[in-house]
Amino acid sequence: MSAPPGRDRWFLSYFPMNTSSGIVSPLAPLFITELLAGGAVEYSVYVIVSSIATIFGLIVWGNLSDRLGKRKMFIYIGFISLAVTAVLFAISINIEYFIIISFLSGFFGSAVTPVSSVLIMELTERKDWSMKISKFSQYNSYGNIAGVIFSAVFAGAFPKPSMLRYLYLASFVFYVVSAVLGHLYIPESKKKVVRDEVPIRTFRVIERVRYIPSQLIHFNFHFRELEKDLKYIIVGFLVMMTGFQLFFVEFPIMLTANLGVSSTVYFLIYLGNYLFGAITFGFSGQTCLKHGNRRVATLAVLSRIIIFPSTVALVALVSFRPLLFVGLLLIFSLLGGLWAFISVGTATLVSNLSKPEERGRVAGTYNAVQSFGAVIGSALTGVIVLRFGFYVDYIMASLVVIAGLMIFLRERSK
Repeated sequence: MSAPPGRDRWFLSYFPMNTSSGIVSPLAPLFITELLAGGAVEYSVYVIVSSIATIFGLIVWGNLSDRLGKRKMFIYIGFISLAVTAVLFAISINIEYFIIISFLSGFFGSAVTPVSSVLIMELTERKDWSMKISKFSQYNSYGNIAGVIFSAVFAGAFPKPSMLRYLYLASFVFYVVSAVLGHLYIPESKKKVVRDEVPIRTFRVIERVRYIPSQLIHFNFHFRELEKDLKYIIVGFLVMMTGFQLFFVEFPIMLTANLGVSSTVYFLIYLGNYLFGAITFGFSGQTCLKHGNRRVATLAVLSRIIIFPSTVALVALVSFRPLLFVGLLLIFSLLGGLWAFISVGTATLVSNLSKPEERGRVAGTYNAVQSFGAVIGSALTGVIVLRFGFYVDYIMASLVVIAGLMIFLRERSK
């Protein structure tokens, strides 16, 4: 990873924070099942609560930073809040406590997100926005990958489940380092950017277990005024996101609760997902430009529709454990890579179909449906797994995504 040039040196303050994110994002389901005696339903509730808290926090902190005309102080709030809640997570005694802390972490920690994206634009010439934010996202991806590698090595060296608490303490250290680097390097901007003037395609969204946009900056939600083609895309995307969440929320629970994978193997499977996602984001834009946003996004979604039930077949038919784990690694890695084409293809298609003066509110609607899909899918998946099991849940995920894709494809542009 090359160091950012002088003016962008403050990007480095986010690297330790994203290393922590690479630790705690996959750690949560493992922690819930291994130490708190939870399962699919408990993790589903955790995702719902933390997602709602994050959505609420993104809106509150973004609007507050605009009103006060301040950016840096909110980044501090986010870094320090995440550090404090990491310690609180580490000392969790039961699932109820863990979920309460997840709400606090999601709400206060989200102060970092909407401010950082706008700060980049306020410190950069408009023509360089996409390049700078893409570079910022790259450094974030490197941090995520470093965090998962750290977790895999740690789990291999200290395999006892009780040692998972120390991963939260390690993340605390990384958050504190981010706060210190932020104090040293993060500047306060003098000019201010109006969020609703920012094109939606300026931002790339990295997929997580929760489908909360990692660079959400628009907060307006308008649907009734949208043209028919945009409605088809956005409603279809909402349904597809719900289906994606049916799979992704429960996949880590299946690994730990049903298959009993070791912590090291578990983190390695996540590492594949992060790596492939980072790699494909590097050329997804060019691919969409060459072959068409709609076509590329559709093919990526179709691939996921096939992969979800294929996971059922893999687990049912492959009894040799090493081969099974390699298969699961490949599946989860491929799913991570496909997200880049879905995200970039749909976001660019929505941007291209929007009138320049309406892109802000259209972007707000697009961001909102991703978040709504996260919550709806998380709410449904726990119930489905509890009553019918993981395999029915994965098949249902494919069926819901098919329904969403059929709506999406009613829009006929390329």
